Amino acid sequence: MDEPEEERVFQRVYSTFGSHAAYGVFDDAKPFLKWCMRHGIACGVLSNADERYGDSILPMLGLSDHMQFFTFSKNAGVEKPGKEIFDAAIQDAQPWLCLGNKRSDIKQLMPEEVLHIGNDYQKDYVGATSAGFHAVLLDRYDEKEVAKGWREGGAPVFKDLIDVVEWLGREQYELGSRESVRFEPS
Repeated sequence: MDEPEEERVFQRVYSTFGSHAAYGVFDDAKPFLKWCMRHGIACGVLSNADERYGDSILPMLGLSDHMQFFTFSKNAGVEKPGKEIFDAAIQDAQPWLCLGNKRSDIKQLMPEEVLHIGNDYQKDYVGATSAGFHAVLLDRYDEKEVAKGWREGGAPVFKDLIDVVEWLGREQYELGSRESVRFEPS
């Protein structure tokens, strides 16, 4: 392949991954994000993807309006599972905790008040828990052996975000939020 042809191939792949063609939204994503908003929980994206994900892909999918902050590895200078990117996410989330509170009521968000939801054992579960976060993993594609390994490694594993909401209720977690929400079973 000559250089001009390589450039055409690159541009085609790059444009495909910047369009709807390469992405979709799981049915539970928007209801979960709306539930979090109703409960005063700040939600964000912590990703090793480039910032184009937050600038164009999430808005294109109709998800960015439900997110309060975005932390990308390029901006943080380190990828998951590095502790520094999780620390950066706490800093990015902090301004959203003051909504509806008096300035004097705002406390520093602590890692143990954060739940990280991911789909990679090393990057998401080990990275988040090593940084002091709570963490769960989603097995969206019913990969039984992979999920079994995650569970054996100590990770709570769920099929979807609705299961996460139910688990939060059962566990009665108290996570950092605008109102320091305590999850009680309903």
